[in-house]
Amino acid sequence: MATAPLTTSEVQIIPLLEAEVSQLEYLFDEQCAEWLELLGWDYSGASELIRQVVRDKDLTGFVAMAGNAPIGFIYYVIENTRCSIGEIFISKNWRGRGADRRLAEAVIERVGKISRVRRLESQSLSIENQAAQEFFEDYGCTRFDRNYMTVQLRDWQPESSQPGAGKAPDIFVRAWQEEDFTESVKVIQNSYKDTIDSRINNQYCTEEGCADLLVVLTQHIWCGDFLPHVSRVAIDRKSGKILGVLAASRISHGRGHISQISVRQTHQGQGVGRQMIVSALIEFANLNFDSVSLAVTDANTNALGLYESCGFRTVHAFPVFYLDRS
Repeated sequence: MATAPLTTSEVQIIPLLEAEVSQLEYLFDEQCAEWLELLGWDYSGASELIRQVVRDKDLTGFVAMAGNAPIGFIYYVIENTRCSIGEIFISKNWRGRGADRRLAEAVIERVGKISRVRRLESQSLSIENQAAQEFFEDYGCTRFDRNYMTVQLRDWQPESSQPGAGKAPDIFVRAWQEEDFTESVKVIQNSYKDTIDSRINNQYCTEEGCADLLVVLTQHIWCGDFLPHVSRVAIDRKSGKILGVLAASRISHGRGHISQISVRQTHQGQGVGRQMIVSALIEFANLNFDSVSLAVTDANTNALGLYESCGFRTVHAFPVFYLDRS
């Protein structure tokens, strides 16, 4: 039996700046509980940062209200000509009734009045926001699907991830060091040049954008607690040049995450990525982690096949969107 859509009288959309964080606490708590159950991700640290920005009245977005009770929220950030639409979260009891679409419509209507915004991106992991997804497609956004994948380390053997030749013969893999940052930025940008993912997230198109992303991965908690001793770089034995980089983090007790894997395009398909993944998973296992996760765009078939061959399996799928107005 289909769930009845919301009527205007049942739900009101108000600016996030008008909401009190005390009203939203149980929504944030519900989101954290769902992330932990579905993804194995302790989102409480990142959630607290969002709550603080809401307290400071420094986050733009909207809240869906049923009477005096908030049932969902959306937020967005505008940087120069780009609008990044963040999370859309609807309380489980209110899903499937269109509140997510109305929140998405409110953002697009507001942003549409800002002439300098020429690009829209929605990349955050989402859960059961079908109506918002349909709205983005109707609005003309390009959609790609992403897979959130995990590997259970108790069932994983290094040998099972090394078919064929296994190791790339002319490289060695070591732990990340702080001085690797600058060259790693160049590796990341090179690896995404003219790829689907650089269309989805245009930060991959410039060194500055890639540097900003790497700062987030290594110095902030949005992708978990960065683990430099588990993170990996692949080095060319002859030149000493970094050919690949893998960023690893802890997202909850016993659960790790690979937030970035990049290999220079000249060395892709030669086992560099596989060798970094195997090395990182061995280190995770040595530290008694139970599982490791990552996310990959479904259309990136080479990367998806690599991760599947290393033992990763999809546990959640979600869409991402972008639109260029220029």
